[in-house]
Amino acid sequence: MTSAEALAIYQETLDALSDALMAGDTDTALARIKLPYLRRTLNSEVVIETPEDLVSGFLIYGEAVRGLGATNWVRLATEAAFLNDKYITGHHVTHTLRDATPVMESYASRMVLILEKGVWKMLEIHSMLSNPHWPIYIPRVEHSARSQTYVSSPQSDARKLAVAPLTLYQEFLDGLSAAHNADDFEAYCSYLLFPYTWHTESTDTIISSPDDVRPFFDEVRESIAARNGDRLVRYAEEAEFISGDLLCGYHATEFCSGARRVFGPVKSRMILKRKGTSWYLKSVTNSLENTKFPYIVPKPAKALVTLRTIQERTRT
Repeated sequence: MTSAEALAIYQETLDALSDALMAGDTDTALARIKLPYLRRTLNSEVVIETPEDLVSGFLIYGEAVRGLGATNWVRLATEAAFLNDKYITGHHVTHTLRDATPVMESYASRMVLILEKGVWKMLEIHSMLSNPHWPIYIPRVEHSARSQTYVSSPQSDARKLAVAPLTLYQEFLDGLSAAHNADDFEAYCSYLLFPYTWHTESTDTIISSPDDVRPFFDEVRESIAARNGDRLVRYAEEAEFISGDLLCGYHATEFCSGARRVFGPVKSRMILKRKGTSWYLKSVTNSLENTKFPYIVPKPAKALVTLRTIQERTRT
């Protein structure tokens, strides 16, 4: 695995997605972008989870580029390297042109690719744009020397680890559940990155301290006991590194008595952040109808609200 091979793969991915953007080819976008994926500008960070959100944002951005009068959207790779045999990281510069004439300032980006079922797909992109929200209706370049400067790569990228993200996620869930089942509040809080956010179908709450967590911690144990359960179990279903220090995972939570399930499953999503060599909870979303934190009785909802929806309703 040489840098030349990485650069060729990186450029081919750029070309495929650039052509698709200008043509409004959403089939290629869906085939060459891994969900969920992380999109960052200088002023925003959003995780795109669903095909519907991907297609909507992709078409809107394509219309924005063409609306500038552009006939060509050229992205040229400047460097790329394998993080391991599954991930490539690289840098490129975007030129938005009407024939050969720029219609906006060029800007630098960093992108990470993932190999999935033999196809290289975009997993993360960080661009030197100043747009504060997504989708992007009018691309705005940071008017400084930084717009032509590489977006820095993280010093320690979790994707270099030999451990699969799903394995890490299950280990995190097991530790969190063990603390709950042992009634060890201090151990439970050691997994939390304060302040973190808690979301349900209709509610968004900032959890600032252990004092905010204690009522929830106790209520869950009381709910398990009220159903004659003896423990809480979380089963990891999907997980991926969406950046060098962020992991997005999906799991199901059940209350159990022996081998029997007495409540659940409740679908959930967590965003974990890596600090040093450990992972901590940054955000959790539960498929619940409850409108208050802590809740008295958990009320499962039919679906898990997307991060995109949460972003929109918490926009300031």
